[in-house]
Amino acid sequence: MSVLPIRRASSATALAEELREELLSGAYRPGTRFDDSEVIERAGVSPATARAALSELEHEGLVVHSLHRGVEVARITQIDVRDVYAARVFEMSGLEVLLRRRPVDVSWLEAANERMGEAAVADDGRALVEADLAFHLALVAAAGSRRLTRAAHGALMELRLVLSVADRLHNDLPALVADHQYLVEVFRGGHLRESVSALEDHLSRGEVLALRAASEPG
Repeated sequence: MSVLPIRRASSATALAEELREELLSGAYRPGTRFDDSEVIERAGVSPATARAALSELEHEGLVVHSLHRGVEVARITQIDVRDVYAARVFEMSGLEVLLRRRPVDVSWLEAANERMGEAAVADDGRALVEADLAFHLALVAAAGSRRLTRAAHGALMELRLVLSVADRLHNDLPALVADHQYLVEVFRGGHLRESVSALEDHLSRGEVLALRAASEPG
């Protein structure tokens, strides 16, 4: 595990938030060993506090603990990535409903993309991933189905760690923001075929990066 600075944490919850920030900023690839003794030394906390913080992250699915490997960043396989991206057909359902309305309301998508832009300028990987997820969940939510939105939320949460690495692999965060802005402008035009084609292309390119992030060793 790379040594990154951790502010001295006063509780397990505070330490968990510090570690969560590192994980969701793309600092560690899935499968990276998370040495609890190193966490104890870096954060200046007791073993009990470190264990409680890591347990909180394990409950969220961000890390896993095994008898032989200890604690490591949760893995997601290429098969998992393909399954999740196949489930992102939910976004097409939301897009179709969105485009039936006149004028096409892209305000939620614009707001999420503005947050992506701010995160890119600040080089804030975690905020970038959260805004990216918010953009795509807003698209699903346009379908007006809470069931679809919950299902999409669950699928995207599985991808959080991989997306944090994939966004870093993109190597050009402003271009990533511009890519989402392009989607907003196409959707605003209200043409179904063009919009579906743009979203399919966007998701396809995203899947390639996610597969690359999932395949590279920690």
